[in-house]
Amino acid sequence: MIPPRRATVALAAFTLAFIVFATLVFAALTVSSQALWAFPIVVSLWVAFLWTFTGKAIASWSTRPHQMGRVTAIIVACGVIAIVALAAAILAGLLIVGPRSAAL
Repeated sequence: MIPPRRATVALAAFTLAFIVFATLVFAALTVSSQALWAFPIVVSLWVAFLWTFTGKAIASWSTRPHQMGRVTAIIVACGVIAIVALAAAILAGLLIVGPRSAAL
């Protein structure tokens, strides 16, 4: 089992990596000829991130036998964090693309 502090840092780095990667993918697809696929691709990446993030969080922050209340709290917290990460990635992607699409 990874120490909780180290696991938290690893999960925070994983979240930041997702935000950066999803932002760049969203921005790149939006300015390309595949703009219609930008949102579905980022949401697909987000689902993979959510499942991986939740699994790593449960493995890091819950000890065996996994208490149902603790696991439920971890899943809800991971869901909220993942939704915020998705919103941040899409917003950052729109901010990157915005001036280009406005022809400024």
